[in-house]
Amino acid sequence: MAQRKGQPEGRRGKAAALLLSIRPQHAYRIFEGSKHFELRKFLPTARFERVFLYETGGAGIVGWFDASEVIRRPINELWKRVGTAATTRDAFFSYFAHSSQGFAIEVREPHRFRHPVNATRLNGNRLKLLPPQSFSVLEPGQPLYMLLEAERRVTLRGDLPRIELRRIKRPQRKAYEKLVLRHISRHYQGIDETFARANLKIHDLGFDPAGFFTKKKEVLAVYDPMSKCIGFTTLTYKSGGCVKTGPTLLLDRYRGRGYGQATRRAIEERVREAGARKIYCTCPESAVDTVRYLLASGMRVEAHLECHYAATHDELVFGKLVVSDENSVPPVATLKLLKGEIVDPVAFQRQGLVGDIKVMFGKTWSPVSSRFVEALLSQAIEQRATRHHEKPKRLVCLRTGRSCVGAIVLLPKRGGAVKGLLLRATSHEASLRKLLQAALAEVIRLNGRKLYFLHPAADASAVVFMKSNGFRAEGLLRAPYVPGQDVVVMSRFV
Repeated sequence: MAQRKGQPEGRRGKAAALLLSIRPQHAYRIFEGSKHFELRKFLPTARFERVFLYETGGAGIVGWFDASEVIRRPINELWKRVGTAATTRDAFFSYFAHSSQGFAIEVREPHRFRHPVNATRLNGNRLKLLPPQSFSVLEPGQPLYMLLEAERRVTLRGDLPRIELRRIKRPQRKAYEKLVLRHISRHYQGIDETFARANLKIHDLGFDPAGFFTKKKEVLAVYDPMSKCIGFTTLTYKSGGCVKTGPTLLLDRYRGRGYGQATRRAIEERVREAGARKIYCTCPESAVDTVRYLLASGMRVEAHLECHYAATHDELVFGKLVVSDENSVPPVATLKLLKGEIVDPVAFQRQGLVGDIKVMFGKTWSPVSSRFVEALLSQAIEQRATRHHEKPKRLVCLRTGRSCVGAIVLLPKRGGAVKGLLLRATSHEASLRKLLQAALAEVIRLNGRKLYFLHPAADASAVVFMKSNGFRAEGLLRAPYVPGQDVVVMSRFV
């Protein structure tokens, strides 16, 4: 509840409510869950605990949120406190350009009315709706206050059930494995008991020893309001504040009763508290009910991958920002024109190769540690003779003198797709073409059907290069690993 010292209370000891004028795009972000602070240059001194939102453009009063806290600070301090949980940096400082201090109302439990309360509806109640210039205070007992509270109670009666997510318990693991196998194997090739067990193994380890960007996994049980386990979900935490959700599976008798949407809401709350910027997931194009459920939860399609994890159907990639993204785009590195030749990674002096890969990774994505590169090389070189390794990475390299000036790291996925990362310190196209051809040959040796790259969209020369070599764009992922850095998916069948 928002309260300041010395503020007068509303009638009968109840706090007043605030009616705020807000633009449609900001209201949308509040209700979808990516805006957690509403910024204002001025606020009343009256104590308030609820905020109703009047959407400009004639829509009327579209919903409300509870005010968890009201923060008043100098502008620079306010930015440090709320950051992109409110808006982008550019928008923040533009809005407060001529202010020495500002306010931020923390958003809690936002709800949209089923039908906006507008002038047409109010005419029958003999109430006149005056759009506030910025805000107006609604005192308890006033007709509009009472009408909005009644509308709020009606909305809450049809609200989603409250559920809870908890770490999976040992006795629940067999049920998780059985549920995953039953529902996931029907859509994907090569899914057996080892898929769910691999998730549990990484969950237990607390880190992923084989992923490119994966940091850890959480396997969670879903509980209803009576503390009964009704299903499971898996969260995969990526570098840069991105979280992959799924598989999320509910017991059959709990489907179609709002528990799926309630689980999505609980997932977003959990990852937001963990500092995540974005959630994403993948889904077979043919799974119509799942597609509808994801779209209804505010997820948006970012990529359409042809025959990706299975030869029988396409895959959709869904994404949703849970905080505001930065406008700034990380700069693209300047590269030299260095001619190189394909060599086996073992031909390099190990310490030098670690340093070269580390530099190229930082130029392409973000800085990484020598330990990260050492682990990558260990998996790609020492373990390449291990045919039954769960995720057998491969590495092809381009050498100039004693230095590695280009590399493609390969990671086979289930169903025949192979993920690739292009790292380079040269713009010499003929040499890079040799590197690409070597990678395609390696994909064939891995029995892969398709090679796809994730690459920063701002690196236009690399995207054009891939396109000129038979790759095509299958989607644009919005800032999955680095704030402000969108990623293009480039794919080619082999």
